[in-house]
Amino acid sequence: MKIASHADKIGRLLNLRDRLDPLADFELWYWTCLTAGTNIWNASLHAAGLTSEERAFSTIPGVHVVPQGDGGWRRELRGPGDVSHVDWPPIPGDMPEPIRQLRGALHALEDHRDPCLRGDRVPTQAIVEHCELAMRQAISVYRALVRQEVCA
Repeated sequence: MKIASHADKIGRLLNLRDRLDPLADFELWYWTCLTAGTNIWNASLHAAGLTSEERAFSTIPGVHVVPQGDGGWRRELRGPGDVSHVDWPPIPGDMPEPIRQLRGALHALEDHRDPCLRGDRVPTQAIVEHCELAMRQAISVYRALVRQEVCA
């Protein structure tokens, strides 16, 4: 996906997130954070030249759905493009420091997924604040890596 398309999604997700109550609507609020984070990750990887921003959509690592001239789609084996999750699939090679910082912020955000959404941990204000900090860090790295005119 193109960086501009990621930027559009990031902007829409962050606007939606801002309209939700982080505690009362925690699951939906949190999923908007995660989905925005995945788009931030992909746009930043593209901007850093670590993955391709071709119009191909990852289904499973290495397999992409690619638009065809007749309007249809076909599966193709390709190298790293958009990824589904931070470190899934892993991106080969050395990561520049900003990408390592972004990875850390997104992992900090994801630390709450299983216990809060799949487990029995009740979201608290402290968890919301931890997620907010991780998102601010991720957005900061994203904005530094991606041209300002396409940033959310």
